[in-house]
Amino acid sequence: MTELQCPSCAEPVAPADRFCEGCGTDLLVHRTPVGGPAGPIAAPDRECVACGATEIGADGFCERCGRGQPTGRDRMEYDLGVVAGVGDRGRHRSRNEDSMAFARIGPEDDPRAVVAVVCDGVASTERADQASQAAADAAIDVLASAALEDEADLGAATRAAVDAAVAQVSELTSREPPGSSPSCTFVSAAVTPRGVTVGWVGDSRAYWLSSRAPSRRLTLDDTVAAQLVAAGMDADEASRVFHAHALSSWIGADAGDVSPHVVSFQPDGPGAVLLCSDGLWNYLPEADDLAAKLPAGGVRPLTAAAELTGTALELGGHDNITVVVISYPLRSPR
Repeated sequence: MTELQCPSCAEPVAPADRFCEGCGTDLLVHRTPVGGPAGPIAAPDRECVACGATEIGADGFCERCGRGQPTGRDRMEYDLGVVAGVGDRGRHRSRNEDSMAFARIGPEDDPRAVVAVVCDGVASTERADQASQAAADAAIDVLASAALEDEADLGAATRAAVDAAVAQVSELTSREPPGSSPSCTFVSAAVTPRGVTVGWVGDSRAYWLSSRAPSRRLTLDDTVAAQLVAAGMDADEASRVFHAHALSSWIGADAGDVSPHVVSFQPDGPGAVLLCSDGLWNYLPEADDLAAKLPAGGVRPLTAAAELTGTALELGGHDNITVVVISYPLRSPR
């Protein structure tokens, strides 16, 4: 019989152990690092990429010209087998203000659940990158805790995760004006053998992608244009109104009461759940077009996420791009 070992310190562990007695590692919940898969580049005397000044503030902005500096977030990749994500700054943004967090509950070859969150920092607000990461980390903790329970109410957990995200982002707001509240969008998925629960606030999206059954978008954008379409306006006409793509709901201290949308469904065959920021869907908004870009011969989440991110870069990469892919059923492709 093969001896079980802690993945962090290699100490022997028992099948019933929740935590490693040697280092304290959680043996059941495997997740992206707090703060994101990559951190800031440690170079306190670095020069500004725009003006050459060395006065770079702790928030990553040049104190002379105000330009955001590149960080270790410019390209993020993380792989947990059944779920993987890729984030990229894109070709035209000075920094990556998207964030992702995800977790696998249980062993890689037989997970009991996967939870994931993608947040897109609102670029017109202060510390948008911090807002998106704070929201993602707070939400994934709530979702992962709920997924540990048998027969958990994942719809209620999704709403609680959004509440936690709102609380964390609100704490980032400066108490001294002038300034704007750090803000972000939110989309999450909780996937179990029983089905998929998706929640969202803003215009980050979730899709169901399949080569054997119809693919479809699972979310409806919280934008002015989407509200007008829902009220009966033609989609083309709505897209041309002033501020058509402005958010009608978001996460931030100035967002008022945030009520997330939550939907659940049971896939009728194999496929993948895709979470993404608008850096991807602005180029490929239709579910069938996204499904057509998936690698042939089945979905390996990391390969799929990298392929879709690469497609967005090839098509222009005008915004930050974040893609998280969860294979369904929950079987590791390795």
